[in-house]
Amino acid sequence: MTINTILFDAGDVLYSKPRRDAEVARFLVERGLPAPARKDPVERGMRLAAHAGKIGVPEFFGWLLAHYGVTDPDQMTEGLRLLREQQGDVQFFDGVADTLHALKQRGFQLGIVTNTFNSRDEKTRWFRSVGIHDIWDSYADSRELQIVKPEPEIYLAALTPLGVSPDNAAFVGHAQYELDGAKALGMTTILFNPDVDATRADFSVERFADLLALPVLRQPAQAASPSRGGRQTGQYGVARVSER
Repeated sequence: MTINTILFDAGDVLYSKPRRDAEVARFLVERGLPAPARKDPVERGMRLAAHAGKIGVPEFFGWLLAHYGVTDPDQMTEGLRLLREQQGDVQFFDGVADTLHALKQRGFQLGIVTNTFNSRDEKTRWFRSVGIHDIWDSYADSRELQIVKPEPEIYLAALTPLGVSPDNAAFVGHAQYELDGAKALGMTTILFNPDVDATRADFSVERFADLLALPVLRQPAQAASPSRGGRQTGQYGVARVSER
């Protein structure tokens, strides 16, 4: 089946927040508290609830600091300020703007599917800073839809307005559960900047610009087997594009 539409996760795919974890850990350690655990299922569950709009962002941040052990009111105020600052401190990955514009020139429709606290207006300001604010054909936001990945409805919210079937679309992500959600719908999955437990996808790229070398993304009218372009591993295969 041909691919004519590419959906992207936003955070940790288009951009990262490279200072956030270190700054939060520093804040806690300086106050005699342990640094946060990297994979905390309780925190992840509450974060997804906030992404879905079930709890407000200030309430989530307050819960998060209390979860980390912050009890002093002054430290709570300082921590809330830090979390708000770090939420907007983004850095785009190398090659994002050029690669997206090249894919657009090839004729692909591009969309965003994001679990997020940040408003669409705020993300648009970030996108404008690197010149990718006006290339999106669809935008599915968990905060607006009150649905989070890997629920099928959020992927479909980006595809249905375009009249695109999931088997004509690819999803670029970093989290295994989000890639699995896209795969369950029939989308081609592409892994970039993987989480430590993310190992299964149809394709994997080391650099964002390597998307341009994937056989299935050379032209919208071209279909290719996921086995082309590299070695396959994992449950449903990972075809890797090596760095050149």
